[in-house]
Amino acid sequence: MGSHKDKTGKTKVGMFLQKFAPNILDVVGNVLPDQGALGIIKNLIDKDDKLTPEQKVEALELLKIDLENTKDARDMQKIALQQDDLFSKRFIYYLAIFWSVTSSAYFFLATFTKVINEEMADIILGFLLGTVAGSIINFFYGSSAGSKEKDRK
Repeated sequence: MGSHKDKTGKTKVGMFLQKFAPNILDVVGNVLPDQGALGIIKNLIDKDDKLTPEQKVEALELLKIDLENTKDARDMQKIALQQDDLFSKRFIYYLAIFWSVTSSAYFFLATFTKVINEEMADIILGFLLGTVAGSIINFFYGSSAGSKEKDRK
């Protein structure tokens, strides 16, 4: 995790928007799939009257940091693909396969078998769905914002 996230994995921009402009998150969730997310988020932040100019600058900076973090991970993978070591080239794929299989097995077991501690099972399922699965999909396919920004370059 980068320094732009807290110890629970929540991004600073997400926590900032949730605290100071929760209506932006609701609106963004409805429009992200069809339009360029970065431009939409910038416009929503700029037009929100509840945010001070300093808060707007901070939110945009945190958003930029979030996007750069994913770009850095992809750049690291490009360098790994240039190595001669086959394991290094494929490590990210092995890791994604491991977590995909592990998550799928846990989803299946937690859904179709008797669970001793349902609260713990719910917490782990939430973590696997929200963090592991989301991160894998984001890395290989990009987020709405990251994909649009990447395509512009």
